Amino acid sequence: MKGAIGDTLFGVLKAKRELLIACWSAKIRATVSAPLSTAQLLDHIPSFVDEIIAALYPDAPPLPSSSAHASEHGAQRLGLRFDVTEVVREYGLLHECIIDVAQDSGLQITNAEEHIVVRWLTAGIADALDQYVKRRDEEMERETSKHLGFIAHELRNPLSAARVAVQRLRNHQLVEGGRTVDLLERSLRRMADLIDNALSHASLKLGADPKREPLVVRDVLRDIEVDANVDAQARGIDLVINGPDEPVTWSADPRMLQSAIYNLVHNALKFSPAGSRVTVTARAGADELAIDVADACGGLPAGKVDDLFAPLVQRSENRTGFGLGLSIARQAVEAHHGRISVRDVPGSGCVFTIHLPQPDAPGNPAPPPRIER
Repeated sequence: MKGAIGDTLFGVLKAKRELLIACWSAKIRATVSAPLSTAQLLDHIPSFVDEIIAALYPDAPPLPSSSAHASEHGAQRLGLRFDVTEVVREYGLLHECIIDVAQDSGLQITNAEEHIVVRWLTAGIADALDQYVKRRDEEMERETSKHLGFIAHELRNPLSAARVAVQRLRNHQLVEGGRTVDLLERSLRRMADLIDNALSHASLKLGADPKREPLVVRDVLRDIEVDANVDAQARGIDLVINGPDEPVTWSADPRMLQSAIYNLVHNALKFSPAGSRVTVTARAGADELAIDVADACGGLPAGKVDDLFAPLVQRSENRTGFGLGLSIARQAVEAHHGRISVRDVPGSGCVFTIHLPQPDAPGNPAPPPRIER
């Protein structure tokens, strides 16, 4: 048993805290090639050292199992372009410095003290790497979304020109090539849908804020009907759209809202058989605009409903498209602080409902989609 606080690792590290940090700083500077200011170098390490010292205090109260300082340090190291090995090495070098300071003070570290130090350093490494990897993945996703958005944007221009050319061919009534023009037009429309989905997905992943403006709900639904009717007729499906009787105006981003509704309608058409009906119904309340899209898919598959909204996940053997539609719809609605719910009608189909609150409604995070049976 040590007789006094000064004879413990707690006492030594508390008295020689600045020496410990200086030892660590010197070792780190010897391992990194990039020039770092003192503030960049130290970052949250002094606070992390204080956590270790507090943990070593005799009869110290239970400390949290994780360190916010280590997490913030991991994020900062990513910003400085440290690699994972360098982040782990920093905590190993801090351990070396603790041992060096203790030995220079003539102190023999006990097993209990070593256990506390190792446990805290291990937790620090885990917390730092967890935040490092999380931020790195977010950064990679942003870069991927930017790249995807760039490609989609560049493809839209020649595609638009091709669609104009098709329209000109139709205007000249080239009957002889009518079937060819029909095929070309359907292919161009399909390509346009895929590109719009890719561009919307990229924008939403980048956290684009809605650019709200007053929209007449009936006009939005009329545009959806014009765009989707070609697909509905080609599939032999009756598309029925019921808008509010009165000219309801709602504040929303036109592109995001149209994308959300269109993707739900396209999804409904895709999974409904020929001869069936897809119905879109809009209902405006005092605080919420609700838009139902009811299909004839026969009912939802077993499994987690949330999987329906995951990018690149498709809910049947139909593999046309990228599986982005429902994911884009959900993200677009959530960007307006709304949500999408799903009601299953076994043996018949399902109803996806967009719940869009008034613009001044509290912006609480949207709950996950729910299923009602």
